[in-house]
Amino acid sequence: MAEKRFLDRVALVTGGGSGMGAAIALRLAAEGATTVIAGRDPEKLSRVAERAPEGSTVIPRSVDVGDEPAVVALVDDMIERFGRLDVLVNCAGVTDIGLFADLDAKTWRDTFAVNADGLFHAARAAIPHLKATRGSIVNIGSSNALRNNYGQVAYGASKSAAENLSASIAIECGADGVRANTVHPGVIFPTGMTGQMADHPGLLESYAAHIPMRRAGTPEEIAAVVAFLASPEAGYINGASIVVDGGLNQVMHLPAVVPVSAATPDHGGRRA
Repeated sequence: MAEKRFLDRVALVTGGGSGMGAAIALRLAAEGATTVIAGRDPEKLSRVAERAPEGSTVIPRSVDVGDEPAVVALVDDMIERFGRLDVLVNCAGVTDIGLFADLDAKTWRDTFAVNADGLFHAARAAIPHLKATRGSIVNIGSSNALRNNYGQVAYGASKSAAENLSASIAIECGADGVRANTVHPGVIFPTGMTGQMADHPGLLESYAAHIPMRRAGTPEEIAAVVAFLASPEAGYINGASIVVDGGLNQVMHLPAVVPVSAATPDHGGRRA
C-alpha cells in the first residue's frame, strides 16, 4: 500500500473507535489523509489514534453523531484548524436484537438517531465544505438493508437510509463535484457488533458456512473499498451501492439472531 491517494487531504470518519471505522481511518491516514475519528468512547478513539502509521495523523474527537449541534461544531472546528474537508465516511452504527412485536419506540428512535440521523447531521454539516474541495461521502450501510434479518427490525430499516441518502446527495450535489456512495458490508469480524460471536463457540463458523466464500470479511477489506470510493480513482462513481459480503446477498440464508417461533415459517436468518 505504497500509494498516497490522500496526501494533503482531510477526512472525517464517524464510528472510528473500533471495527470498520477504525480500519477505514487507519487506511486513509496511511494513504496520507489527516484523519479525524469521531465516536462516543474517548478511550477507544485514543487507542485507535495510537495505532496510526508512522508519519500519519489520526485525531480522536468524542462526539455523539445523534447530537446535531455537536456534529456541526466538530466540522466547524476541523475547517478552522485544517482549512478544508475532503472526505466524510459515515460509519457510526448501532443495532437492535429482538422481534417487531417486542420493539419499543425508544429502541427504534435510538437506533435511527445513530444509523440515520447521524448520517444526515454529518452530511449536512460537511457538504458546503466538500463542495469547495469537490470531495466525497461514503456512507456505510449493510447487506441487512437489502435483505433483512429476522430479529433486527430497527437496524435493517435504519441502514436502508444510508443508500437512499447517498442517492439523494449524488443527485443534488453531483454537479458541484461532490460524490456520494454507499458500501453495504456483510458479516464482518471483528467489529463492535460481531466481536461477541467469539464468546459463543461455533457461532461464527455457523454463519460462515452460509457465506459462499465460507468466511467472514475483515474490517480492512471494507476499508480498502471505502478508500477506493473516496479517492480520485473513483471520480465517476456517484450514487453507487457496493455490496461487500463474500456473495452473501446471493443466498442470504443465515442463522436468525433471535429464535424463530415454532409457529412461524422458516425465514432463514438474514443479517449483516
